[in-house]
Amino acid sequence: MEKIIEFNLYKYGLPLKIALNIKNHQITKRSGIIINLKTSSGFSSFGEIAPLPFFHKESLPQAFLQIKEIRKDILNKEIRGKAISDIKGSSKLPQMEILTGMVIDKGIFNFNICNYFSDGFNFLKNIFSDFGVFPSVKFGIEMALLNLYFLNPDFEINLKSTMGTALPVCRLLMDLKSDTSSEIEKIIKSGYKAIKIKVGREPAEQEISRIKKIKQLISEKSGNEIKLRLDSNGLWNLAEAVYFGNQIGNDAIEYIEDPVNDINEYKLFFKETGIPIALDEKLYDFIDINNIDKANFNDLSYLKAFIIKPDFIGGFLRASELITIAKENGIMPVLSNSFDSSLAISSIALFAGLMNLTKIPIGLDTLSCFRENLSKEDIKTVEGKINLMEVLNNINKINFNLLEPADF
Repeated sequence: MEKIIEFNLYKYGLPLKIALNIKNHQITKRSGIIINLKTSSGFSSFGEIAPLPFFHKESLPQAFLQIKEIRKDILNKEIRGKAISDIKGSSKLPQMEILTGMVIDKGIFNFNICNYFSDGFNFLKNIFSDFGVFPSVKFGIEMALLNLYFLNPDFEINLKSTMGTALPVCRLLMDLKSDTSSEIEKIIKSGYKAIKIKVGREPAEQEISRIKKIKQLISEKSGNEIKLRLDSNGLWNLAEAVYFGNQIGNDAIEYIEDPVNDINEYKLFFKETGIPIALDEKLYDFIDINNIDKANFNDLSYLKAFIIKPDFIGGFLRASELITIAKENGIMPVLSNSFDSSLAISSIALFAGLMNLTKIPIGLDTLSCFRENLSKEDIKTVEGKINLMEVLNNINKINFNLLEPADF
């Protein structure tokens, strides 16, 4: 029998190298709460709660008050019938391809983790329902349970044999204030296959000129193997967005995230420019996150991708549902984050492996914004990819000198 016997809460404040501009607000430090679960068989895991100011609806103090209440209901609860240390051998942990008839291409997270921690997720469903739990809090609790799952001896075997250990990363450029030619050449040489660029922040003609130059470099240096992902965060009106799109052209552009603020104008933008659209912040306007199973889609020809941030939409279970729906409708599911710490980045990376998303460049290139790393070991990107085995081996190695007991 496996029980949670300790539920400790810590807080951190990690300074950023450059200030983040979130809806015209400057953020110079990323703050959050760390959950540390300890089980009756001696295992320990971590989860992270870090609502991004001016992006999440809940604040960090609100999330802290909620997790303190939830902690009372989780302590001493049974999360599975057998101790993790007793679950050995692939016969005890079903192979990924045959889980309840679910094909690997659709991902196995929902069934596999729920089955593994059947007792734990049963009581979590009741807690989440009773409390109206914030998305960032759900994410943190599920992350802590997920990281316990990663300790299972068979997870490493399945990771190697079924899911693959190399995860491609999408390189991030925060703005186009300066000429990025030398940086783009370095990115090309480093083996990245996708680059995300924030647009709509500088004068349009300046950004258009620099995007054209980047496209030319990509064509010359990589033979168009690298795709550009643009993100305007809905800062343009339709006329501005269409002008920008037509000026840069749609070649080498994989998609643009939220080109305008009004989701009803997305089809027209695509019709006028030919540039596919990815839903990020507007995903909530497109689909009822709380009733994903009731989603009914019609014409999706203008949509290329869902940008799925587990911390923003309410955890890994919900993210797995969105990923499945995206695949069923020919939409690319792109996992991303909200400038989270290396702990959350590691967990999302391993989750991508669980969901068989190791062919899609993932939006995790945000750690370069931090001055300090919450994990003891840096997450290394080699030839544009993260080694998931290294991530797995370091998932619970935390810099405790950066933490202090949580109190808000």
